[in-house]
Amino acid sequence: MSGFSADWLALREPFDAAARAPALVHELRAQVGIGSHAAPLSVVDLGCGAGANLRYLAPLIGGTQRWRLVDHDTALLDAALANTRAWAEGRGAHVEMRGDVLHVRAAQFACALTCEQRDLRTLSTLDLPEHGLVTAAALLDLVSADWLESLAARCARAAAHVLFALTYDGRTECTPPDPDDAAVLALFNRHQQGDKGFGPALGPDAAHAAEAAFRAHGYSVSSASSDWQIDSDAHAMQQALLDGWLGAAIEIAPDRRAALGAWHERRGGLVTADRSTFRVGHADLVGRLNS
Repeated sequence: MSGFSADWLALREPFDAAARAPALVHELRAQVGIGSHAAPLSVVDLGCGAGANLRYLAPLIGGTQRWRLVDHDTALLDAALANTRAWAEGRGAHVEMRGDVLHVRAAQFACALTCEQRDLRTLSTLDLPEHGLVTAAALLDLVSADWLESLAARCARAAAHVLFALTYDGRTECTPPDPDDAAVLALFNRHQQGDKGFGPALGPDAAHAAEAAFRAHGYSVSSASSDWQIDSDAHAMQQALLDGWLGAAIEIAPDRRAALGAWHERRGGLVTADRSTFRVGHADLVGRLNS
């Protein structure tokens, strides 16, 4: 199963938050009927990583929430608890650990958070919250068409609301352009369709595939772009992307290593000179089962 380091997740978190489509979260909030007398909203976050999805969504959703963070990596689950506790305390929230449940009470929301270590390659035994919320960020482009179909079917059986954020969709713009950008990014997109642990990955096709799968299972779906805009002063983020694109491209075309390395050096020079910007395409999706 493909995994991400805590360092990479921390680096990308502010870019993720800036890119996401808050209008879809407001649509979700209206659908689930958050209010002072509403029952707690049960949420399961698939492939939660270090917990950034909760930290973005919980204040926007508001009300009382029960979160279950699910990931195969116990180190990331530990980071999710620690990071969320520090984040909540930094906001002036009341934070308390009771057994294995982290309780956070803030002005806009209250949530109880538990973590579950699980291999997500098999969904059949995973409990999904009936009439609750199933969410994930930066996951769907890693999974196969069969896995996505299984998820949509399971969500429909639970009549769960869904919100999937930051699904990579293959659109990338590098400024100023280099003659080899398109070729390198095409190799990267091919690499994204390799097996990430769930079977052949959907990669850049995932956003459209998710809309189709959930509509086929009776969902009304709304989507919006959530592109990363990475400005010229974001050296660390740009360099991490360049390194990732290069590594993936070389895996697909090892015979082109010299040309790919030269491209990497040219683009890295632009980053160092504060002359480089990137826009990386992603999409967010929210859905509810038609009554």
